[in-house]
Amino acid sequence: MSEGITTNLEVSRQSVNVDVESIAPLRNFGEDSYDVANSTITAHVNVPAQGRYRLVLAMETEEATSAFVRVVSATDQDFDTTATFKRIPQGQASILEPVLAKAGIPLEADVKAQLEREVKRYKVADIDLPAGPQVLRIHASQRVMPLGGDPRRYQFVIYAPQLSLAPTSNVRLGVTVVFPLDFSANIDAPVVEVLPNQPAVATDVFTDTMLGQQRAFGWAFHADPKITIGYTYP
Repeated sequence: MSEGITTNLEVSRQSVNVDVESIAPLRNFGEDSYDVANSTITAHVNVPAQGRYRLVLAMETEEATSAFVRVVSATDQDFDTTATFKRIPQGQASILEPVLAKAGIPLEADVKAQLEREVKRYKVADIDLPAGPQVLRIHASQRVMPLGGDPRRYQFVIYAPQLSLAPTSNVRLGVTVVFPLDFSANIDAPVVEVLPNQPAVATDVFTDTMLGQQRAFGWAFHADPKITIGYTYP
């Protein structure tokens, strides 16, 4: 694993859909309690040339998770081909430098030590992409741990930007979050923030509604945000 990480794959439309699984009540809010947030990220990209691309995921979205990517626009024989996101070996931390630059993380005097420290927060997947317009789908599952050690209090963060992708000038981004049926927790108002090296967040639409009997939030953006959602069980 020595090739560079892709940071400029053009994206024109992207959706991030998250569903939350309520596990903590089944564990009686004990010390081993947690919930799970499952994410499906779909991106419409323009691949300049057929070849192998190395995609990156920030570990903030992938703490204690599994994740994989597939080209859903591929031919039938390649449709089931998937690539799994894996940790970057410590000895190859230098490939992360352009990713930090794109994320707006300044380099320190001791760049080598910084990269070796930061490398734990990212995973990469190598995938063969056909040339031209394609649709990528990333599936990820995140274990949501108690906040501040309180087994009734949880919080998760959605990092909408994908650091391997370069938004076009007219990019569209949608995010949805759906909580379980008859979810008993008190959900905080979501917090939307701009990330370093990104334009100001322009929210076209925000929806807070009940989908059937499931609490749901939805956004349409023209910029890549960071969204934080917390909730507390009674």
